[in-house]
Formats: sequence, structure tokens, C-alpha cells
Amino acid sequence: MRWEFFKYLIVLASISILTMYVEMVVLPSLPKIESQFNVNESEGSWILSSETLAGMALAPFIGRLADSHGRKKILLTILGIYTISVALTAWSPNYPVLILSRSVQGIGLSINPLAYTILRERLSDRELPIAQGIIASTFAVGAAVAIPIGSYIAQYFSWQLAYETAIPLLLIIVFVANRVLPQSSFRNEQKIDIRGIVLLSLSFITIGIGITEAPSWGWDSPQFIFTLFIGLLLLYTFSIHISKTENPVIDPSDFKNPNIAVPLLSSFVTGFGLFLTFQSLVFMLELPKPVGYGMTIFETGLTMAPISLILLVAGPFFGSMVNKLGYKRIILLSSSLSVITLLLLSIIIGSRIPIDELMFMLILVLFFVSGMNVTRITLLLASTSKKRMATITGTNTSMRLMGNTLGPVVAGSLESTFKEPLLLFMYNNIPVFTFIPSKLAFQYSFLISSIIIISVVIMATRIKEEVRVSS
Repeated sequence: MRWEFFKYLIVLASISILTMYVEMVVLPSLPKIESQFNVNESEGSWILSSETLAGMALAPFIGRLADSHGRKKILLTILGIYTISVALTAWSPNYPVLILSRSVQGIGLSINPLAYTILRERLSDRELPIAQGIIASTFAVGAAVAIPIGSYIAQYFSWQLAYETAIPLLLIIVFVANRVLPQSSFRNEQKIDIRGIVLLSLSFITIGIGITEAPSWGWDSPQFIFTLFIGLLLLYTFSIHISKTENPVIDPSDFKNPNIAVPLLSSFVTGFGLFLTFQSLVFMLELPKPVGYGMTIFETGLTMAPISLILLVAGPFFGSMVNKLGYKRIILLSSSLSVITLLLLSIIIGSRIPIDELMFMLILVLFFVSGMNVTRITLLLASTSKKRMATITGTNTSMRLMGNTLGPVVAGSLESTFKEPLLLFMYNNIPVFTFIPSKLAFQYSFLISSIIIISVVIMATRIKEEVRVSS
């Protein structure tokens, strides 16, 4: 490997680890934040979804800016805005300000796609899959650091302090990136599809609100049906718009090449399944027995950290296997095994299983999902011309964040819909109950994740091993 490979990879991996630290540090504290701001599980799902929704809208916009104005310049700008938004999130005085700050923080979700394009521009075809696997595995490193440290700080101090610890590190990484990263050698001036971005964002906001309020409105209520209809109508209007406009936010022609179409569609599916699973897991660990495991925030962090580390192994492993087995075989194998393990997980959590058995199943799930993710992003980049890399990866990020947005909303809605009573105490011989999410909510969450990943297995059969670069 050349020195250039290590130099750029170290800086970009460090950026990715730090941003993943910030993103994951909030995860074990979700129930505590909901309690602090007095919101239910369905409303609390927007703590995650507000950020991914904003990231979904901004990703194609940022991709085009990077193509036309330079990837290094845009990356540094994003890091600056991201640092400010992290501070605003930590200092949020109420729930609306928290959601607004998290939305601004969504700009940071475009950092990894820009890192991929910088690597694609500078590394050889032999170095690229390994680098992609390492960058993808930084999710695990960031999570492995963030979850135990963040949960400890949140447990014994506050979740806000966990955020504040990242601010000085972000300032340092901005300085280092400015000194080390190269300027882009490609420019591709394009207009930005503002109307498309607005239509896509409004459709997902509307659908998300409908799913959030469904437990209180009723799943068969006129309000829910009307809101869902409006959201789908906006989504249909968006599809008509991108088929007619020049330089749309999501280009329908990208889906003509199966080696681009399959990764893009798979991105939505895996994003949905992964975030739905993560949110369900946090609540399952922290809910009181017999539904959950009655863990504290810190205990949840210590339990989840080893799970995240498996991605550190899986990313480089599957990245190196691409050169031996090919894209199609790995995506088919990893997605099929993801479906099987998620189905098993949805079955066994119906009965109370030991925590070590639960962790073993989750390790298997994340290992195979990681293989699916690393392989599809590598296939996508290998099939894309250098001048359109940022645009295509921006579209990929947008597709993934569509799934990331809906996943927590669906999980929160299931947790608000399927509940069971829990005895708190006796008052003058009168039982006082509260209602908590039932095991059925979590079973449905994992079942939905497995069913939707089946579509990846079906789509993967269209992949062509002979990569054709789309200009």
C-alpha cells in the first residue's frame, strides 16, 4: 500500500469515527430523553428521525455542491456546521429546540459519502475495496467508543455532557483535515433540484407524522388514512417531477444500470431495518422485567458495545472478500443470512431468553448486515464515473436515510400501539399500573426488518459481476 493510502484513510476514518461517536452517544439515552421532555415512544422516535430526515434532504444537495465546488471545501464546511449543531443539541432547553438542532445535525450524515468519493478519486482499484471496508467499519469503532462512554456520562452526569465532549475533538479534526486532505481534481457544474428536495422531504414528513400519531388516532382512523394519502400523493408528485426535470435530486436513469439500482434500493431497505432494530433493542434492554431486561443506561451501553465491535471485523473482511468471490455472491449470501437470523430473533424474544443468547443473535445479524452494506457501497462506487461520484453517493445516502427516517418511526409507533400493564405499587389496596411496550412490539419490529430485507435478496439476483461504469 502507498503512503497516500494510509494518510488519507487515517484522516477520513478519524472523521467518520468522531461523527459516529456523536451519532451513537444519544442511543442509550433515548428513554431518559423522552422522560426528560415528557414525550411518548412514538414522539420520541423523532430524536433519531429528525436528523435522518434532514440528512436525506441535504445529501443529494451536498453531493452536487461537492461535484461542482470541490469535495474538500464542502467537507470542511459541513464539519464546521456540524460542530455548531452538536453544541446546540447539547444546550437544547426544550423538545422542539432539540428536534430542530438534531435536524441541523443531519448535515453530518453526508460526511461518509464524501469520504468515499475522495478515496475513490485518489486510490487504485485494488486499494479501494479495503479502504471502503475500513471506513464502513468505523461505524463499529465510533459506536464501541460512544456507547459505553456516552452511557456512563449520561448515567452519572447527563446526556448533554456526553455531547459536549465531542466539540473540542471536532475542532481539532477540522484543522487536520484542512492541512492533509487533497483538493478535488474534478468539477461538474449542475443545477440543484430544490423543488424535488422539498417534495421528497414533505412526503416523508407527512408519512412520518401519520405513523407517529397512528397509535393515538387509530390505524384505521380517517385522520391516519388521510395523512398517509397526502404523503403518498406528495411522493407520487415527486416521482413525476424527477422524470421530467433536468438534473433531478434522484435521477431515474441511475436505476437503469442494475449495479447502481440494486445498491441504491438496498440502501433504503437496510437503512430501515437497521434503525428499526437498534431503537427496538435499546428499549428492550432498558424496559423493566418481564418485558425487558431492566438495565440502566450504563448497563445498556456496556451490553451494546461488544455488538458494535463485530462491525469492525465484518467491514474489512467482506471488503477483502469482494476480490475473491465477487459482489453478487456476497450480497446474496449476507442478505439471506440476515433474513434468517432476524426471523429467529423475532421468534426467540417471545420467550424470556438469557441476555448472552440475545447478544449472540444480534452479533450474527450485524455481521451479515455489515457484509451487505460494505459490498453494495463498493459495487456502487466501482460502477460510477469519477465525475459523478459525489452525486451518486449523495443519492445513495438519501435512499439510506429514507429508511433510517422511517425505521425509528415505525419502531416507536409499534411500541406505542402494543402495550401491557405493569404494576407500580399498591395505594390503599388499590393497584396502580403503568403501561409499557409489550414483547409483541419488539417481535413485530424484528419480523418487519427480516421481511423487508428479503427484497434485497431478490434484487441482488440482477447484479452483473462485470462492472460497467455509468458516465
